[in-house]
Amino acid sequence: MCKTNGLLLPLCLETEGRTATRRFSNTVQAHVVSGEGPLTIMDVFTVDTVIAVLSAAAIVVYFLRSQRTPHSSSWPKTKQPLAYIRKVIPKKVRLQMPLNSLNDFIPVGEATAVHDVVQLFAHRGNEFSVYSIDWEQEVVVLIRPVDGADLKAHPFFLEAQRQNAAEVLCVPLERLQEVASAVTDEVAHVQEIFIFHTARCGSTLVTRLVEATSVAQAMSEPEVFSIISMALLRLKRGQTPSRPSCPEVLSNDESTITLLRNVVTLMNYNLVTSDPRHRHIIFYKIKPDNILLGDLMARAFPLAKTVFLYRNGLDVSESFARLVLHQKYVLYVAFWLMMRLGLRIRALPFPDFLRCFGDNPKFSTVRHRGTDLFYIYTRWAGVLQCAADLQRRQPGYFFHAVIYYSSLVNDKRKTFSLLMEKLGLKWSLHDPREDTDKIEKALVQDSQAGTSMCSR
Repeated sequence: MCKTNGLLLPLCLETEGRTATRRFSNTVQAHVVSGEGPLTIMDVFTVDTVIAVLSAAAIVVYFLRSQRTPHSSSWPKTKQPLAYIRKVIPKKVRLQMPLNSLNDFIPVGEATAVHDVVQLFAHRGNEFSVYSIDWEQEVVVLIRPVDGADLKAHPFFLEAQRQNAAEVLCVPLERLQEVASAVTDEVAHVQEIFIFHTARCGSTLVTRLVEATSVAQAMSEPEVFSIISMALLRLKRGQTPSRPSCPEVLSNDESTITLLRNVVTLMNYNLVTSDPRHRHIIFYKIKPDNILLGDLMARAFPLAKTVFLYRNGLDVSESFARLVLHQKYVLYVAFWLMMRLGLRIRALPFPDFLRCFGDNPKFSTVRHRGTDLFYIYTRWAGVLQCAADLQRRQPGYFFHAVIYYSSLVNDKRKTFSLLMEKLGLKWSLHDPREDTDKIEKALVQDSQAGTSMCSR
């Protein structure tokens, strides 16, 4: 692994990424098997086997209880010719796994048709943030939060949107260009910075630090990128969506790039106009699977800058295990014991954006395919490989800065200062315009406190 000053690494992911798949295979075998193959019942004490089986049942029950209660959908399932606004009540969900959608809300009353959505957004666009895309209705979904809600106070923007939505605005995809064009001039000066990462690597901490500064703001994990990337992946794999709009708007690179630009234009407008300081440098921390959009995003946002954060794969899996099992020691021990026994138990119903790398045929020969650890490791390996490939193809764009997790946690202040410097941003903790108390709080507080992703 290449190191310079022990903080920001040079752009040297080539070797790391090319060996990611090989290291992944070795790591999985080291973690989930013993000897030449999975252990059998005869290889362990009977008591351990009994404990593992009972623990497996407990874990399955635990996570089934954590899932959302099924609700019948009251939303239209056909193309909507007009934009509309509708009041909603967020559904209470203990563990959100599927991507954001209209099904996260209970509609209230009747929908109000919006005949001039361009004018509405020009006047009220600061109230609505992009939430999702409904391929059946062929609309982009935006939400307006309840009065007084500060969506960016939450570590994850997508969760804040889901929990605080009071109203949705659905804009037909065929009108999206008009809406975006109406506000393009007002956000032409915005500088986007996209954060790619492997997960559990300090990316949320970086966004909290950015948001605490006076020079830039941050949006953590807007889900719309995953909705686009997963739709593209399904098309690539020959899985035809239920409505023709998805292949139409994503049928070629040009139309997909236009969709990305228009969506980000609306997000930029909402963030800049709703921010008291109108900060025009915006960090978008996107989900790990969104690295699959890397080439398209480079074309859609040629002037944007990019950052990559990563962490050792073994540490990522350990962090996920503790997170998923809610730091419950008994469940944690049982989980690893089950894996050593070769029991193929899945504690989580992994959605597409978590399985997308593991479903690649190149991992088909890896043992314990389909288990939790399999998808955790393949996502890590897949993201690293994509990062290396992107860097090789476009070294001037990927990446302007690379951060290794241990460097960040060992010296948060220095690493963050170096990050801002690498990105060409003039910022100093000692600048009198900075709120030092807010920055210090971001440095010492758990960046994911109060969320389902908190490491506790």
